[in-house]
Amino acid sequence: MLVSHAWLREWVSTNAGVQALAECLTMGGLEVNSVQPAGPSLPERGVVIGRILRSDPHPASGASRLKVCEVDIGRRTNLTIICGAANIAVGGKVPVATVGAKLPMAEVAARTVGGVESAGMICSAAELGLAEQSDDIMTLDEDAQIGKSVGEYLGLSDSVMELELPANRGDCLGIRGIAREVSALSGAKLKAPPAAPAPVRALARGTARLPVELQAPQGCPRYVGRAVRDIDLSARTPDWMTERLRRSGVRSRNIVVDVTNYVMLELGQPMHAFDLDKLTGGIVVRMARDRERLQLLDGGEITLTPSHLVIADHDKAVALAGIMGGQNSAISATTRQVYLEAAYFPPSAIAGKARALGLHTDASHRFERGVDAGGQADAMQRATRLLVSLAGGVPGPISDVRERKFLPGAAKISLDKSEIRRLLGTVPPGNSVSALLRRLGMQVFPGGTGWKVVVPGWRPDLVGSHDLVEEIARVRGFDKIAPRPPAATAADQPEESRISTARIKQRLVERGYFEAITYSFVDAQMQRILLGDGGIELRNPIADNLAAMRRSLWPGLLEAVRINLNRQHERVRLFEVGHVFLQGRADGGSETEEIHRVAAVASGSVLPRQWGSAARAVDFFDHKGDLTALLDLSASAADIEFHAAEHPALHPGRCAQIRWGKDIVGYLGQLHPSHRQRVDIDQPVYLFELDLRVLQRAPLPSFAAISKYPAVRRDLAVVVAHTVEAQAVLDVARAAAGDLLVELELFDIYAGERIAEDRKSFAFRLTFQSESRNLTASEVDAKTDEIVQQLQRRLDAQLRA
Repeated sequence: MLVSHAWLREWVSTNAGVQALAECLTMGGLEVNSVQPAGPSLPERGVVIGRILRSDPHPASGASRLKVCEVDIGRRTNLTIICGAANIAVGGKVPVATVGAKLPMAEVAARTVGGVESAGMICSAAELGLAEQSDDIMTLDEDAQIGKSVGEYLGLSDSVMELELPANRGDCLGIRGIAREVSALSGAKLKAPPAAPAPVRALARGTARLPVELQAPQGCPRYVGRAVRDIDLSARTPDWMTERLRRSGVRSRNIVVDVTNYVMLELGQPMHAFDLDKLTGGIVVRMARDRERLQLLDGGEITLTPSHLVIADHDKAVALAGIMGGQNSAISATTRQVYLEAAYFPPSAIAGKARALGLHTDASHRFERGVDAGGQADAMQRATRLLVSLAGGVPGPISDVRERKFLPGAAKISLDKSEIRRLLGTVPPGNSVSALLRRLGMQVFPGGTGWKVVVPGWRPDLVGSHDLVEEIARVRGFDKIAPRPPAATAADQPEESRISTARIKQRLVERGYFEAITYSFVDAQMQRILLGDGGIELRNPIADNLAAMRRSLWPGLLEAVRINLNRQHERVRLFEVGHVFLQGRADGGSETEEIHRVAAVASGSVLPRQWGSAARAVDFFDHKGDLTALLDLSASAADIEFHAAEHPALHPGRCAQIRWGKDIVGYLGQLHPSHRQRVDIDQPVYLFELDLRVLQRAPLPSFAAISKYPAVRRDLAVVVAHTVEAQAVLDVARAAAGDLLVELELFDIYAGERIAEDRKSFAFRLTFQSESRNLTASEVDAKTDEIVQQLQRRLDAQLRA
């Protein structure tokens, strides 16, 4: 929500600056994300209002598109300016930049074209920094004062606040709603609505109301309409309105649409205008017929179902209720009679309907969050006054059709002092509770040990006493609540056999990783490249690059790596704990499945830059070491095995499959070089991902007596084929050693001199010990011989000489 500071101050009596208002709103729960100037800073005397006195074709051959204009800017001599815009009109008032004026895009200089000197520039909105692009020059109202600064005339010293509104605060989707909040939070007095520029003519006698029928009152319990005839659609939207629309993020279209948009932004009530001559009979609010077709204003054609609420005439649907109008009743250049609409649609009738069709409009955004069921007539009167004063026309009588049993009633809530004390720890002194609630527009009556409160219609989010307590706290100020120590309660004892997610995160932090939180939505194409499957695609994604549910945490983490590297952070170590979403269960079912996983990425040097050791890039075994340290938390660590494998995202030969018993629970490896190029990362990246359940089984402490008998150690070195994994050697040795083996440690891997090229050597230490007796040398030698024999038989291993 974009809010003009100047516009807001027309509604509330406050001398507070924009930063003070932003702080006030933020502390009241309406977060102000940013405060930006309303427009560029234009030089006061360098960009002024001028009138075009003459416009002659340029005399040079090949310059027929250009015009030589004489422009009066209120100085002793008029300026000669060459301009190529198609909408040059003698008598029109325009913004003029004189020589030396610094515009947002360039500095204006004198130039000569075909022998004619141009002493300035007639500016477009884009050249002034007021639009992204513009083919025509900007034209100004006839009452604009020649020679006046354009920045002053347009009020560009204004500021615009960008508000991040909670989803339940639909009442603040309009200037009036924000003004109410400022009044409640600061105590400033609300002003009456601004007067229209000109009075409205009396209603035309004998002008009939258009019949309105509510066939679906649950979806539309109130419909307010009015015909306005003989309007002049060629009337231009005045500069003050165009500027306010622009500052609110809305583009000016024509006088009728601009007026309805202006009233929506001002009062928070969406409105729509139909071409009256395109309507047959009257208005019918009904559910759509099955497979009924409607072409919307954006050009898209939709097929409706009986679940869609439509506005129709006696022949056809003319609008998708609360979302968008239809092309078959749209305002056009030939429109002379309009029918204005202001309706109330409950959130339940609109919620989800626009998104299901791939739409999101200003109207649906407001109706989904709730509008005031009593504000339609005010909006109609405001729109009528503006339209008639700016475009002429004769308004007819208002049709206000209601089904009262479906309209929301005023919420009546009992508020007890004990509830305030329970939630806030204190009760504001004296009559301040009543005063605070009345500042929010509520009616407050004493009752019992508290109050009876009637909530205004523009606050449908207030439904219980807890909501009122929250309002009291935020309007009075959370900083006014005195701190109190909490009442002591017995702390819940964590399960001894379970490792918390916080402990898992802490271990990764201890290893030098930073936690990242990424979107659950990812780019489907990138996910398909990395994982071989695009994942569950969304019907209506929030962005093209967030069109699928993530199957892995890697896509989001890789994007975070790219962003960090682009910002000159050469050493990146990130982890994330979150859900991934799979199509089809592991047991073969067709349902989707959510799995909780932990993943980490590392790129750059092993250690931060320092004098104590030389810089070295992280490698596969560094990253595996971090994973092993994480696994050491869990009782499952002894059952974890790493096996060489292949994965579409990982470098061949630098990829390991993580197994827990017979289950594959994760992968570890280096990102494939081709994928690095696709995600625009220019240095190696190592990744691992693991099912969180593997880490959450804690090792339970248990008593074990320390053997009083000495341990016996033997070192073995065996030569095996180059393809044999260390894990296989250890598994065979452990199985052959039996119960007397208490420790098995691999301490060397060697390939090179005196070893065949296709073979390598593993050296490991065996520790034997008994709890009940001394072991004899012959007994240990027998076990050692058995191990050697099993290694030779199963892995073709030979003792190293």
